[in-house]
Amino acid sequence: MFTSIYVLVAGIPFGYLFRHSRTAVQYTDKLLTFSVWVLLFLLGLGLGVDEKLMQEIKVLGLQALCITFFAVLGSLIFAYLVAKICYREALNTERRKMSDKNDEAVEVSKWTAIKSSCTVLCFFLSGVVLGYLNLLPAELSGGLYAVWALYILLFLAGMSVGFDLHAFKIIQELKGTIIIMPIATVAGTVLGSVAASYFVPGLAVLDSVAVGMGLGYYSLSSTIISQEVSPALGSVALLANIMREVACLVFTPVMLRRFGMLGPVFAGGATSNDSSLPIIAKFCGERYAIIAIFTGVVLTLAVPFLVPLVLYFR
Repeated sequence: MFTSIYVLVAGIPFGYLFRHSRTAVQYTDKLLTFSVWVLLFLLGLGLGVDEKLMQEIKVLGLQALCITFFAVLGSLIFAYLVAKICYREALNTERRKMSDKNDEAVEVSKWTAIKSSCTVLCFFLSGVVLGYLNLLPAELSGGLYAVWALYILLFLAGMSVGFDLHAFKIIQELKGTIIIMPIATVAGTVLGSVAASYFVPGLAVLDSVAVGMGLGYYSLSSTIISQEVSPALGSVALLANIMREVACLVFTPVMLRRFGMLGPVFAGGATSNDSSLPIIAKFCGERYAIIAIFTGVVLTLAVPFLVPLVLYFR
């Protein structure tokens, strides 16, 4: 986590240095989009080459999908409620400001959002198919390439923030309100996970909540659950939290239109300051990127405590 933050911070001075260059702003925006595509492709590729996991998908995938859907939906509903009560500006999604030389306002249309979501989804599914069919070198599915792709993403996201350092005033403006963001994300996820347990036969409520409490941190949460409960539930946790991360990356444009600018931040959970941050910064703007960083850091630190806490009462 800390390496990711260092890489992000390293990009800020470069963004500040080139803040008056329209070309730099435009190309950074394009590179952000391309980097998200690459990261999702590699994520799908790593999933596709794992034969054991692909076999488990047939049995456990539906459970994971159900938990993901309700956990994300619960988070989105709470994002809308928080915006409605505490931060109404987040509901103004018709136009958003891009940090360029003239501070122009650019409309994110419905069709642009749908096109972007479909494109990103295609990259992820392409990776899954190519990995499953073993049509690409095995080295590409290793974590090293995905890590470097993520670092490039975060550096570009840092540059995006550096183009407009005034966005940091958001923390001052929100004052105590910003503390509500991670708390509300957890609350929405818990209620959504509880609801999911009623739609999956044989899935205990606390098992569903434990999976949801991964908040997108799939590597850690799946390991804890596999050790404390069973490899099967650990696999559900892995798939569900991967799906949560992918859902944020793929459907951010749609989320912000339906639930406000806080929607993608809440949906991203622990990934909001990591892999989901670049696309949040791209579609929601730098102000919400700052909220995403704070929310993601708090939730990432909370996951190692929340998952065992839920399992303790199991």
